[in-house]
Amino acid sequence: MSQGNKLIAKNTAILYFRLIITSIIGLFASRFIFKSLGADDYGLYSVVGSIVVMMAFINTVMISTTYRYIAFEMGKNDKIAVNKVFNISLVIHICLAIIILILTETLGVYYVRNYLNVNVNRVDDAVFVLRFSIFATIFSILSVPFQGLVTALEKFSVNAIIEIIRSVLMLVISFSLLYYIGNRLRLYSVLMMVLTIISSLLFVIYCFCKHKNIVKWNYQRDGKKYKEMIGYSTWIMIGAAASVGQRSFAAIIINSFFGTIINAAYGIANMVNGIISQFSQSLSQAAIPQITKNYSSGNSDRSIMLAAYISKYTMFLMFVLSIPILLETEYLIHLWLGEVPRYTIIMTKLIIINTLISGLGAGLPALIQATGKIKWFQIILSGTSLLSLPLAYLLFKYGYPPYYIIITFIITAVINVFLWQVLLKRIINFDVASFLKISYLRVFYVAISVIPLFLLINYFDQSLLRFIFSSLLSVLYTMISILICGLDNIEKQKIKTFINNLKIKYARNK
Repeated sequence: MSQGNKLIAKNTAILYFRLIITSIIGLFASRFIFKSLGADDYGLYSVVGSIVVMMAFINTVMISTTYRYIAFEMGKNDKIAVNKVFNISLVIHICLAIIILILTETLGVYYVRNYLNVNVNRVDDAVFVLRFSIFATIFSILSVPFQGLVTALEKFSVNAIIEIIRSVLMLVISFSLLYYIGNRLRLYSVLMMVLTIISSLLFVIYCFCKHKNIVKWNYQRDGKKYKEMIGYSTWIMIGAAASVGQRSFAAIIINSFFGTIINAAYGIANMVNGIISQFSQSLSQAAIPQITKNYSSGNSDRSIMLAAYISKYTMFLMFVLSIPILLETEYLIHLWLGEVPRYTIIMTKLIIINTLISGLGAGLPALIQATGKIKWFQIILSGTSLLSLPLAYLLFKYGYPPYYIIITFIITAVINVFLWQVLLKRIINFDVASFLKISYLRVFYVAISVIPLFLLINYFDQSLLRFIFSSLLSVLYTMISILICGLDNIEKQKIKTFINNLKIKYARNK
């Protein structure tokens, strides 16, 4: 195994360890939060929070831009350029924080006071939530250059420690809400802001302590570089706006037709899906710096191969996690949260299916960003994704139930899977046939092989015993399917060699 592959494997292991810990803590925390706030307040926080997320989508854009440019300069081993890129990114983020503060304090507050579908006596609470969410967003934006640096340096252990600290504090916050007798929604908003400030400061403190030369303040006047980074981020922004806008506008559309109770159902579905999405993103996140650095150093073939295998392995990891959840969604949700709003179960299942389809090209965004040829990818794929919103609006006008908005997400996600291949071939002369053979074909084999599990589950009544049995069986069955159907002969041989080496090492130590 090459040094780069070992680093990817090590970082992936760290990220998965972090996710297991934070997910377990998060399940308990979210249960306490839902119980403390109730469905109505939880839905209110969900829809108001979505407005802030929608306004702060630039945050997502710039963290991608930051670590792309830092990793690119690291691949060329240019330390001065790394400091330059960091400082340019910091100046840009300060400006973005000011812009978002102005927009949310004007447009955001105006929307909440005049258009949010909420009881009139809760408007002041909604504005309070919005303002403290804005403050949290501002601190998060200002920490993005530091988070981007940590990612580019591949210091995923630092990221893991900070996220675990954040999760533990989140659990403390959620548990304390149960014993607060005042306005829990307002207290939750304030504590969430404090939590964001703490986690953001931890990134800043680490960078100043360990990488002082890189984060050293050095105001840059290179207008060309500012223009280049802003231009690049503009195209990334289109994709981020489509992704975040799809989720946020979906919450607003649902709110306008069905109210905050159904917003709570949508919020719960997104919470479950968020856990799966984080697991699916971990492998690609660990590989992003390697893909970028290899491309900038002239080894584009390795970058392309990494993108193909990362896409395949990401799907396999998603299968292992999502199939047990899809089999036992209803039992899991009720075990976790008790009584939940109507449509929660169907929304959760559909949004997981949408994530599985969207994850088919998990390694490709990093490859495209490394090449810098992102314009048409962002315009076409983002436009297709956003078509789901007017389509959902029309369906709701004709009386369709709220979960149909996620069905429109699935339709556009399937279309984008095909568009990826066309664009890759035309823009970067990508070997589509090879990619399909390495990734999609093997994923298809595994997907077909697990269908019997969904037929078998219907023969047993819902119970704790069935939940335990189906979960263990589905994980074991899926892993065997991946080994038999998902891996090619070369990968199987590598696994055999690895096992034999472990046996030899064990025999020597014995």
